[in-house]
Amino acid sequence: MTKIFLVNPHSPSFLAVKERNIPLGLLYLSSFLKKSGHQVRFKDIHNDQITCEINKTTYSFPHYYDSQIRKIVEEFKPDLVGISVHFSGRFKPAIELAQRLKKEEPELPVAIGGIHPSIFPREILEEYTCFDYLFQGESEESLVQLANSFEDEKYDFRSIDGLGYRENGKIVINDKRNFIDNVDTIPFPDYNLIDLEDYYFDTSKWVSPKKLPINTNIHILSSRSCPRQCTYCSMFLALGPKYRMRSADNVVNEIEYLYNKFNHKYFSFMDDNFTLNKKRAIEICNKIVERGLNIQFDSPNGLDVNTLDEELFEALVAAGLVRTCLAIESGSPEIRRSVNKNLTQKKIYEVYESIRKFPQLVFNSFFIVGFPLETKETLEETYKLIKDLKLSKAIISFATPFPGTELYRECVDNNLIDVDLGEGLHNINKFFYASNTPFIKPYKLKKQDLIDFRLKIYEELHMDIHLKALELIGEEKQA
Repeated sequence: MTKIFLVNPHSPSFLAVKERNIPLGLLYLSSFLKKSGHQVRFKDIHNDQITCEINKTTYSFPHYYDSQIRKIVEEFKPDLVGISVHFSGRFKPAIELAQRLKKEEPELPVAIGGIHPSIFPREILEEYTCFDYLFQGESEESLVQLANSFEDEKYDFRSIDGLGYRENGKIVINDKRNFIDNVDTIPFPDYNLIDLEDYYFDTSKWVSPKKLPINTNIHILSSRSCPRQCTYCSMFLALGPKYRMRSADNVVNEIEYLYNKFNHKYFSFMDDNFTLNKKRAIEICNKIVERGLNIQFDSPNGLDVNTLDEELFEALVAAGLVRTCLAIESGSPEIRRSVNKNLTQKKIYEVYESIRKFPQLVFNSFFIVGFPLETKETLEETYKLIKDLKLSKAIISFATPFPGTELYRECVDNNLIDVDLGEGLHNINKFFYASNTPFIKPYKLKKQDLIDFRLKIYEELHMDIHLKALELIGEEKQA
């Protein structure tokens, strides 16, 4: 039996996030490890950081380490520490944690995983010796294989899919090839790892047509990856190129389990494409109703616009959908074609006509500006679409060329990335979609043109330009 200490690091100071989110990926890893006979301890530093903010006490990582992490390491005596980097903004805190662990326990192996390490495996291992192992992408099976190798003392790392490590002083990066095809075989996330009430926060302003208690939003991942291949999306690097769906029964079984065990009645479908298979989405909704699960849920970014119509909205709302966000990206058909966003103007208008037939459903709209082919004319098309759809709010993000994507390759080849790389792209902790500054200079526009356009939209919609996109998403939760 190998003992694994899983840690969710804190967030950097520039991200003022006060909503608590259960780290679903780490709970999945714990379930897989325990199923294979290994022992797990867990610490969510980020959630404790939020508690400090809510209680108006100062969060200090050195003090937190001394009072919390060191104690677990001394008592649990882990064979491996696994640190998750949910997004690039948490990479620097992960380094801080790993370096402190190595300083005090130099022989304790430390692994890092998540979307950021999946994009920069070699750069991270070359620069940061505090990380002994690195996992690329979906890692349940690979982490178990590493834990098994510790237990057997065989240390045959070359056979572990997607693992990065050092051998005789050289960096070895195993290709990430394998993803779990039958996702129904994956155990439910390990909610025994946490006290759910530790994740409760003030949800009094959230949309709740049924007047049910919310407390927190438990995340449900009903499918993995997305086949759409939009040029700006890097999710395939973490979850692979193949779309893999859980069965409707398996999904609703998880909801029913949480409903009965915790009396929990609010969920968030976190899929990249929850409704890609319309028949399955409707089946999930129907089973929620048939089993008498009186719940509410949202889908922040997983409703595939091409699948949406009045029939699907009716099923979703009947099952408890109260909030969503539609990803339109651009009002310009030319821009959408250039980034493989296969969505027609006609379909956009049809979907907004359908969604407005359900006034109890709160929705927002995603737009991305600043792709390489963006022009004043294409920005005007986005402006016109926003006006024609009579939107009262919208989230305007700047195109972000995530490494590994087609958008990134185009930007590098044509010198379009206009940002100080400093110590390297893998060290830019603000390189994510909520940035208030464009990363790309389009062929025919200045970056200021994009900033001015975003400001224009927010002023006309009476939205606060100083709010980050992450905070804007929270706005739509208010009644």
